[in-house]
Amino acid sequence: MADLTGPRVIETGVAAGQAILPEPPAMWSYSSLKEVETCPLRYALSRADYPDLWEQHGYPRLPIAATIRGDVVHGSLEIIVKAIVRAGCASTRSAEAVAVLRELGGYTQIAEEVLAAQLARLEGNPRVTTDRREQFTRILTEWVPEAREQIQTYLNRMELRTPASVPSGPKASPSDHTARCPARAGEHPEKELVADSLRLKGRIDLLSVDSESVRITDFKTGAEDPSHHDQLRLYALLWDADAVVNPDGLAVTTLGAAYPSYSVAVAVPDTNELADLGDAVAARIETACRHRGRRSARG
Repeated sequence: MADLTGPRVIETGVAAGQAILPEPPAMWSYSSLKEVETCPLRYALSRADYPDLWEQHGYPRLPIAATIRGDVVHGSLEIIVKAIVRAGCASTRSAEAVAVLRELGGYTQIAEEVLAAQLARLEGNPRVTTDRREQFTRILTEWVPEAREQIQTYLNRMELRTPASVPSGPKASPSDHTARCPARAGEHPEKELVADSLRLKGRIDLLSVDSESVRITDFKTGAEDPSHHDQLRLYALLWDADAVVNPDGLAVTTLGAAYPSYSVAVAVPDTNELADLGDAVAARIETACRHRGRRSARG
């Protein structure tokens, strides 16, 4: 791994390309740790500030249609699942869930609104011409019907664990992913987990808790990849280490990667495997911080 210690201001070799490199993050995620291990310089440059180039944070990236598609599906699912859970629906296919979806405007409208928000982020990007933005808008708008089918397929295969199905214990309230509070019985979309001792965090697409089991589901819009299994195992480690969200020390019983048309179960690490995984992650983070410079940093 290349050593990036030293000056925080470097010349990138392009016009108006001076980069003010970021400090190491206070908390690492699966994706940021993987990025810095792949290429420390690219990781730093992608998160640097370019005051001579534009006002936003990070290097202006060329849009990738596949990435935007994935963000649209994820964003739409987040909106729908949160609304369904908040309404206390027993199933994504129940009459109550259908009513919630109708209030939101339906699958197509939700996807279109999320897509519009994604395309709006291209405004001001010096690397995206008007023609390119119009081209992306046209291509992705034509893709919306396919997005609708994907979103509907995910939801039809989704099993909800509502508080009403739990024989005893406190009822769950739909949790905000920003809230640091115990995850009680029920569904918790976009739940953030933090392992302070490891300086590691992650956001679970769907955390499902009941009196006998804990299920972690990660929605994947691309092709199946072994890294998806690694990410889910890391989420199991986070759940085990987060004493705020998991104060009772409940064990994960099911890990699953949900793809558009099928799901894959991932083996849940046992106690010894979690300990080994924790040691390995701690070592990786130490290495990442050493090659990124000072330890104390902003997130």
